[in-house]
Amino acid sequence: MPDYLLEPGERAFLAALEELGIRYLVIGVGAAVMQGASLVTQDIDLWFEDRTDRRLHEAAHRAGGVFVPGHFGMMPTQVGGGEIGDRIDVVTTPQGLDDFATEYARAKLLDLDGLTVRVLPLDRIIASKRAAGRPKDVAVVPALEAALAVERDEEREG
Repeated sequence: MPDYLLEPGERAFLAALEELGIRYLVIGVGAAVMQGASLVTQDIDLWFEDRTDRRLHEAAHRAGGVFVPGHFGMMPTQVGGGEIGDRIDVVTTPQGLDDFATEYARAKLLDLDGLTVRVLPLDRIIASKRAAGRPKDVAVVPALEAALAVERDEEREG
């Protein structure tokens, strides 16, 4: 997802997360698109190290939105509203991935026009999509594999 596809409120939220030192990862197809995959997504999946971190409220407030931590499985964790909009999904238990700290250490840092964003690498996105096994996840695996092949070719050439 090139940075120009981020809405101003989404960009402000990600910037606030960075400024406040909140550990998160962009995962899913949004992370793949940011890495050049030829796919389309309508949301940005974020995985937080600690969804109970009170600074998440501050980050959302700075971006003109709200953070709702969710309650005992009765209401999902949400971020959005106002300037942030409704495209950010909070992922609580991604399929097929290791614990947050391990995946965070593997993450790629991308520069989106001066904003540093930590994203799940393509090979880990593929592992997650395969583990999820839903038809919509399995359907994107060939495009993710093609993007990974291009990335690896560029690394060998570069």
